[in-house]
Amino acid sequence: MTQPLYPTMLQDYLIARTREVSEARAERLSRIKTRAAAAAYVAEVRKKIARCFGVFPKRTPLNPRVICESVRDGYTRQNLLFESRPGYLVSACLYIPDGRGKVPCVLAPCGHDNAGKAGNTYQSFCIGLAKQGYMVIMPDPLSQGERWQYAENKPPKFWTGKRCTWEHNILGKPQRLIGEFFGAWRVWDKMRALDLLLDHPRADKTRVGVTGNSGGGTLSSYLFALDKRLTMAAPGCYITTFRHNIENCLPCDAEQMIPNMLEEGLEMGDLLIAAAPKPVIILSQKYDFFDPRGGWESFQQCRHIYRLLGKERNVQRFVGPDPHGYSLPLREAMYRFFNRHAGVKGSANEKKLGIHPEPEKKLQAAGGDVNAAGSRRLDAMIAETARQVRKNRKKTTKEQKVKLLKKLLRLPKRGGVSAYRVNQADWLIAKNKHLLFAGIRHYLVETQPGRLAVVSRFMQEENLRLSAALLAPPTMELFIPDRSAREEVDIKGGTVMGKKRDEAWIVEPCGMGNTAPGTLRDYDYDHPYNLDFMAASNLEMLGETLMGLRVHDVLCTLDLLAAGGAKRITLTGRGIGAILAKFAGALHKKVVKVNVIDPPVTYHQLTQQPVNPIPWSAVVPDMLNYFDWNEV
Repeated sequence: MTQPLYPTMLQDYLIARTREVSEARAERLSRIKTRAAAAAYVAEVRKKIARCFGVFPKRTPLNPRVICESVRDGYTRQNLLFESRPGYLVSACLYIPDGRGKVPCVLAPCGHDNAGKAGNTYQSFCIGLAKQGYMVIMPDPLSQGERWQYAENKPPKFWTGKRCTWEHNILGKPQRLIGEFFGAWRVWDKMRALDLLLDHPRADKTRVGVTGNSGGGTLSSYLFALDKRLTMAAPGCYITTFRHNIENCLPCDAEQMIPNMLEEGLEMGDLLIAAAPKPVIILSQKYDFFDPRGGWESFQQCRHIYRLLGKERNVQRFVGPDPHGYSLPLREAMYRFFNRHAGVKGSANEKKLGIHPEPEKKLQAAGGDVNAAGSRRLDAMIAETARQVRKNRKKTTKEQKVKLLKKLLRLPKRGGVSAYRVNQADWLIAKNKHLLFAGIRHYLVETQPGRLAVVSRFMQEENLRLSAALLAPPTMELFIPDRSAREEVDIKGGTVMGKKRDEAWIVEPCGMGNTAPGTLRDYDYDHPYNLDFMAASNLEMLGETLMGLRVHDVLCTLDLLAAGGAKRITLTGRGIGAILAKFAGALHKKVVKVNVIDPPVTYHQLTQQPVNPIPWSAVVPDMLNYFDWNEV
């Protein structure tokens, strides 16, 4: 692909928007100076976080099955299956300490390890806790351990092996179309595991902790904010700030991008503040890719609230000397913290505890595959829900669709005709008279502060003497590419999207073509873990949509062309550009016709396919509850 002119523009916009939220929040926290104000902030934060995650389903029978039981030195491990939703199996291991009587409990969500609950690190701290007298449950996360979703399907071209985060992102994308959040599904699995744990006759419900690392640290933080049964927490290798993740261009996973979180004025530290003043220790690593500076900032803000609530010692932070991971120093810091707050006189020294992880097969409850054991698959459940949504959908008029479209896209307001400037790059391509196109003029349309749409005019040589003014013909066609104008125009052949043209106007909205993100390692555009995904999911946290920003860019361009003389405009979109053309065409009065070339599958079709190539940025959250993109 041709090098974009502005590869950092979209990330710079994200940074600026996130800093606005972060700075406003920091200013607000600094004004909280009394116990009552701190308590009010905690209550407010808790409500906002619950709103971001949405309504959880009703509890249904767990139908637990103990598949096997293994007696070990100091504890017994049960390999079991339960149903977090009807027919939806979760594989897990329950560690029960020797002895009798009530014991403290720990819910242990594991991180992004392909082995899931059988990862050596995760076995180690479960055994370590059990040998000190805790009862621990560790369920396999979705797409890890025994819960892979695509084992029977041919993997996409970008897979080099089983990568759980890729599955998470692939599954999270169609869920957004029906208004669901992958992170909420992950939380619900763990809440049901906690139900199972606390139903055990030896469970002491007054001493209940949660701890995990990386993806497990994420879930530990979520659960601490959302589940009042938890009395203490030790999230590892997760807590920093959303701002630092965006500034560092760190692509996180589908479950880590909480819709509307930043729009609500919240930051990562609020996940812990929501449970204040319950004991919590932030476990960080000195060389983590989750920026330790953000961890320190979140800790300081948490400590401010805890201090006002009279429990400053209940929030602590420990920084290990290692890279990302639940290494021995972090595990032992967690033991010390939990022991102090649970009143356990255990040893925090793993060497003395005698911990011996076992091969993955020994921990299996479903023979290695819950699907083969009869579990429903998430992709099939998404498809079923989407079919039901379409069946129950109310009919809407064209006027209602336009109104809903604006709302779903989260369109920014347009304030008059946008300013523009001219970029002289690629001004002259060739002087060969046989070439239909001889030059390109780039108009940079300032659609929002910090954001540009690039309008490229492909011209014949004699037109190169035109002024810099953007003068449009009365009747014209505006093209929207699938990816990039330069890649989809045949300069030598003089064709645009397969047809010969004397002249062509093409608009590239933000994040496409000349503003395509170039600040992440070279992932394929269709890869489920690229910067296109990162930008779209971060914008959802800000209460915006990347599709909405792109439609806004097209609308601003249409305004500018109309001001330059265009009276009747045909919009022609190719690929993802076809969706943009349909949306913009429904919203702008100067558009008299919309053409689509090589359109992608409909949103409904996307939900019916286990794996699909449409990038995350082409998805509009919640839209299938009202209509499909081709029905506008």
